[in-house]
Amino acid sequence: MAYGFQEEQEEIIRRRPSSQKSLTLDEIKQMKYLSKVIDETLRIRTNTFALFREAKEDAELNGYLIPKGWKVLVWTSDVHMDPEIYSNPKEFNPSRWDDLRPKAGTFQPFGAGSSSCPGADLAKFEISIFLHYFLLNYKLEQVNPGGPVNYLPSPDPVDKFRAKIIKLD
Repeated sequence: MAYGFQEEQEEIIRRRPSSQKSLTLDEIKQMKYLSKVIDETLRIRTNTFALFREAKEDAELNGYLIPKGWKVLVWTSDVHMDPEIYSNPKEFNPSRWDDLRPKAGTFQPFGAGSSSCPGADLAKFEISIFLHYFLLNYKLEQVNPGGPVNYLPSPDPVDKFRAKIIKLD
């Protein structure tokens, strides 16, 4: 898994002119696998654990009436971990994004609708830049691989993902 996006970043460096030292927007757009890794990370460990909405009309959900005007809490972690939407939802699998085009409301790492985060694209852009340089210059070793995970309110390693960061030569 790490090999895929590490290789992608090294290929970007190999293709650029030797005089070029910084990333370009075109290079960031070429980071297809890294983009899938970011989306999968945001699916599993989203920034917004819940969204508040107001019912615009009476609605029935699983036999319950939600009257117009009622406030509704959408638990995004529950949506992102729903096996009917994402097969094997607890598995980190960037390849699930190869052909996946999420239906409206099924992928909400930055909220949804009129209250979605206006900086979502900027955030993903910054994450891409950081990871590009991190992957080329450092190695991350998890201290407790396979350690237990709490899934409520959202997935979080019990040991808070203790890791060593090692500078590469």
